[in-house]
Amino acid sequence: MLTHRRHSLKWRLTLFFSSGMLVLLLFLSIFIFFSTSNLVHQHEQKLLNQKATAIAADLKTEITEEASLTINYLTRLLTNYADVNQSINISDQNGKEIASIQGANWTKEPEDYYERTLVAKEPVQLPFTSELLFVQISTTTEALEWYFSILLTILFLSSFFTLLLSAIGGYWLSNWGLKPLDHLIQQIHSIFPQRLSQRIHHHHVENEIYELIHAFNLLLDRMEEAMVYQQRFVTDASHELRTPLSIIEGYVSLLQRWGQHKPEVRDEALAAVQQECKRLFKLIDDLLSLAKLQHTSQPGSTKVVQPLTPLLLEVKQAWVPIFPPQIKLLFEWEEALVLLMDRERIRQLLDILLDNARKYTDEGQVKVRAYGDEEAVHIVVEDTGIGIQAKEIPHLFKRFYRVDKSRTRKRGGSGIGLAIAQAIVADHEGSISIAPSSERGLVVHVLLKKAGMD
Repeated sequence: MLTHRRHSLKWRLTLFFSSGMLVLLLFLSIFIFFSTSNLVHQHEQKLLNQKATAIAADLKTEITEEASLTINYLTRLLTNYADVNQSINISDQNGKEIASIQGANWTKEPEDYYERTLVAKEPVQLPFTSELLFVQISTTTEALEWYFSILLTILFLSSFFTLLLSAIGGYWLSNWGLKPLDHLIQQIHSIFPQRLSQRIHHHHVENEIYELIHAFNLLLDRMEEAMVYQQRFVTDASHELRTPLSIIEGYVSLLQRWGQHKPEVRDEALAAVQQECKRLFKLIDDLLSLAKLQHTSQPGSTKVVQPLTPLLLEVKQAWVPIFPPQIKLLFEWEEALVLLMDRERIRQLLDILLDNARKYTDEGQVKVRAYGDEEAVHIVVEDTGIGIQAKEIPHLFKRFYRVDKSRTRKRGGSGIGLAIAQAIVADHEGSISIAPSSERGLVVHVLLKKAGMD
């Protein structure tokens, strides 16, 4: 299919170039033919006028007396100027014909398109009379017919060979001009999914081809990044799913060996299996939630303008009782905060941030602040937890990323909570950032547009 399209483009360019040349040759040939025809006819008319003038001058010289104005004498004089394609006559000023001669090929009406009738008329003032005589010469252009035929033949043959050469040249130029595309297609065909790190070279190419190659290389960069990200996600997800399943399998084996005779072993195994099942369900729910949030245009995402205060009160009432006594949970917000938001998603966002703060804070406090400015609403969650190194912060929003896997396993969590939080904020056209806190922990800063702001 690609080869067909490539050849089709070459032939289309050739056809376009040849069609343009055909139209140009057509107009040029018509212009040359009619221009030459007019020039030739003008030249013939000039010769005819000169001949009429010469005849008039001879009549003045030859006819010196009225007795000479006889038909025979005048006819004999005109015979000296006879031409096979001409008619010569002498008439008085009233238009009465006095004498005339006609050539053998003379016809009053042209026989074909090439012929015209040219007329030259010259007055004659004889010395012995005051009346004027007129010499009129009429001629056909039959003698020029062969010339116009040769001209048309030359124009046709030259146009034909010019069009043929232009078609060959157009195809060659198209082939030459599209050669970089052929080379580009060959390089693209050499790239396989296993070799996405390979890039197309763009040295010594035209600007348009360079831009095309550059855009394709950028596409390869994004594809490679997506492939690596997907492979890492599959690997991490498999690991996360395998760990609780391995634990469940171990406790099932323990139950098979000792559970029937030792109730305490049975109870321990069942409790562990139940806990790992909960972890599995939580991980699956998080993955589904993250997948849904990546389709921000889905109709299920309902956002309405509503105040933030009732949601903050709901979150406070839900989380204060479950925080351990050594960690104080504080809330502080302004009353007049209004957002265009999906209430369930923003609740999920706050739950994720508070859950992370609780997990990684051994003692001290977690403080939630909400305030607004002219353009946005700010939600800040600050804890006095164990904190992390600054170099790890940019990676926190990646799926399954963990600073210390053993520490994360001990404290719980799937490793995709912050990825979900980032997706929720992006769905609300906001931003989220994490920075070290002055109290050793972390500060999570969420910025959301106020309702009505474009």
